[in-house]
Amino acid sequence: MRQTLSIALALLIAMQLVPTAFGAESVAAEITALPPGTQVELRLKNKQKMRGATGVVSGTGFALVAAGSGERQIAFDDVASVKRLDKKPHTTRTVLIVVGVGLAVTAIALGIYIKKCAPFGCNPKPL
Repeated sequence: MRQTLSIALALLIAMQLVPTAFGAESVAAEITALPPGTQVELRLKNKQKMRGATGVVSGTGFALVAAGSGERQIAFDDVASVKRLDKKPHTTRTVLIVVGVGLAVTAIALGIYIKKCAPFGCNPKPL
């Protein structure tokens, strides 16, 4: 059993390392795949962070449109990492939380009722 768990854990770790070993997507491929106007956060190789929307993509770089500073040309070679900033609504998560809380409250109320009234009922009728 212990050996099986060790092998499974080793496989999981190896699967996480495969993209880095074989070269994950380059920054240029990541940015090119994004639709224009996508909100991104860039970490440049000089440790600077920049936020904005993607603009026109060329062979050597792309335009980053920031609200305060306008449009700026960024070379692919200057970018260390790209993080997409999506603002997705969390409706599914919220619904699941509400349903979970409702089920928990119902289970607690039912447990209290059964504990107090289970043997003979809450209002036993005289014979």
